[in-house]
Amino acid sequence: MNECQFQQAYLNYKADITRYLERLMGNREDAEDLTQECFIRLINVQSEVSMDKLGSYLRKTARNLAIDIFRKRGRSSKQIWRAELASNHYDTSEMEIQESIEEIVSPVKNGEHRKILELRLLHGYTTRETAELVNKSEGMIRSSLFHAVKRIRQTRVIS
Repeated sequence: MNECQFQQAYLNYKADITRYLERLMGNREDAEDLTQECFIRLINVQSEVSMDKLGSYLRKTARNLAIDIFRKRGRSSKQIWRAELASNHYDTSEMEIQESIEEIVSPVKNGEHRKILELRLLHGYTTRETAELVNKSEGMIRSSLFHAVKRIRQTRVIS
């Protein structure tokens, strides 16, 4: 991606990414800051991102940056999911499904297992992507998922 293509990408996607982040974050200032960060990250990896996947890359980067901010500010997973649902215009039934999922995974107390479970199953990352995000091997991800699901099953049988 050359400078001209980058400028064109900025013009084409800036408004959409800012709107997306504003819905997700709930305020314009954070949205604008995170939009800038998205494009800074794009500069750093521009040779690796193909033009046909640029929108997906920017949206995923924006989402991940927002989640990082939520975590730094101490928001709960439930608040993050609600913000994501709202940003994607899901209807009430989707939100109810998400809350049911939250209830199902609540027995998983191990923070690392729960994070991996959330990334893999609730956010839809592949095993490889999850491994990269948490800096663990794919085998560790599968093991963590096994233990998390085992804990859920044990709790469901006892209840």
